Amino acid sequence: MMKIFNILGSLALLVTLTTACAVNDPFADNMEIGQVVPTVSWELSDVAKAGGYVNFKAKYYTSSDHNIDHCEVWGLVTRTTSAAATCRLTTSLSYTKTVNSTDTVRNSVLLATFDHSKAEWDGHEYVLVDSFQVSSTLAPVSWVDPEAFDEDRFNMYYPETFQQEFVDHVVEYLTRDSVYYNDLRNIYINYDFTAEQFEALNAKYGFSVPFDTESSEKSKFWYVNTDVVDHYYYITVDDAGVKTEHEIATPEQAPAGVTVYDVYESSPWVFCRYSDDTGGRITSVRKQYMPFWKELINEIPFKDWIYNSSDKNYSVNFTRNYILYPTFRVFDETGKMGKDTEIKQISLN
Repeated sequence: MMKIFNILGSLALLVTLTTACAVNDPFADNMEIGQVVPTVSWELSDVAKAGGYVNFKAKYYTSSDHNIDHCEVWGLVTRTTSAAATCRLTTSLSYTKTVNSTDTVRNSVLLATFDHSKAEWDGHEYVLVDSFQVSSTLAPVSWVDPEAFDEDRFNMYYPETFQQEFVDHVVEYLTRDSVYYNDLRNIYINYDFTAEQFEALNAKYGFSVPFDTESSEKSKFWYVNTDVVDHYYYITVDDAGVKTEHEIATPEQAPAGVTVYDVYESSPWVFCRYSDDTGGRITSVRKQYMPFWKELINEIPFKDWIYNSSDKNYSVNFTRNYILYPTFRVFDETGKMGKDTEIKQISLN
């Protein structure tokens, strides 16, 4: 004897269900109290190719006094996007900016219809073996480490503010303290700045930071010579705990009772000194020079920050993938519908 999905309700239950239907009742469009609807199950692969066909096997039945009319496959589609870029102009600083998103791009829509005559009775239930096609527009997208940087393609895939936010973060990391001092020095030496950039910033800040197109020459300009003590400094701490470094020409210029430390010969913008905090030398860019360097490296285009000179490509990684959530629905000749309630998902490739 066939099983029948038959919902019967008392008056109290009817009132409860009626109230629920007004808010969010999954049976609202296709079920009424006491109705008989088809019982449905199906199985299919969880991976498919966009533009190809998905094979499935569906099983369903209803009561003897109801006739099946047809079957339908419906599908909801979600899109998952990941957009990342990695800084390659630095060695100590390892920075990757990533933006992820997941959204529904297609609400549940009809994908295919099957006439009931295609199903076969196995003595217990109807069995339908068939397939439905997946849209070719749901093919995944991948753009990873291209040899040429395509600005239009980048703007199509990445958020509008991505480039500027990336550069802002990198510049902030490099200039907020001495942690990435060596990276800042290496950029000065190895990046192909123009003479006009240095001339404009030297004029703006009243400095004379030297410029040369040859990296070997620029490495001589940014230097530290720890064999030569150039002058000295001592530290004071105010009531708020703020430390201030005072540079002096000779130890005798220091107030009584303070410890005097060595400052080593270096470029004008470099502050290389001995520190009790580390028990060794600390090298940093002098605070008054930092706005100069911050503005200079901020002029480096985004694509140059992400260029991998070793692999000769640009370190972007964009992927877009789609997942299809299909449902199988069976309708009888009165329009009543039953469906498989188990959530299925298909990753599209």
